[in-house]
Amino acid sequence: MLLRRATASLLLSLLLAGCTRDAETPQPRPESPVAPIAALQVGDLLSDKVQDRDGNLFITVEPKECSGMALEVDPPLIFDLDPAATDGGHWVTEDGRNVVIDEAAGVYHADFDPTRALAETARTIESCRDVPFTVTDMRGREYHFGLLPQVNSGSPDIVLYSFRAPDWACDNAFISAHNAAVRISTCGRSNGYDVLSLAQDALKRIEKLANTTA
Repeated sequence: MLLRRATASLLLSLLLAGCTRDAETPQPRPESPVAPIAALQVGDLLSDKVQDRDGNLFITVEPKECSGMALEVDPPLIFDLDPAATDGGHWVTEDGRNVVIDEAAGVYHADFDPTRALAETARTIESCRDVPFTVTDMRGREYHFGLLPQVNSGSPDIVLYSFRAPDWACDNAFISAHNAAVRISTCGRSNGYDVLSLAQDALKRIEKLANTTA
């Protein structure tokens, strides 16, 4: 009789312990889908002028706190947002100015917050507003940049910013809507390239893809 009671007590303890472990073990949350723009469509976010995937990119930025707005290899404005897929490339204008246009794009899961991404970009830029920074390209050349005054894009989906060195200048845009983001950098010997038009075209591509697949 005592043996049966001890066995029953042991079985009950094991069952309770098993239930406790199951209750305390967190269940994995289902991953949000990549939508409305699919991962395979990331290349469609780039302009059709992109010709080369391997350009002479900016590979280091000092201080590192300012790398987010200027780094072109795995650009943080795209890659720090945990993309499901990325693409990028560059092209050179044929208007005699030889401005280098670098584009990077990312597609994200459906729970991506473009408003937050734009706000984080604006904060990254403002944190380096009065900080001189040095950029090194893949050929080992250094550029000593400083941010120019802020420019209003006129769109809640586009952030514009520019920086200048004595012999080089870059006008940039970050665009984000739905579950996508695009970063555009235009660099040449004189600033003032119409990066806003490029940004508006990128936003149209995002909207077209999102509305087509929704």
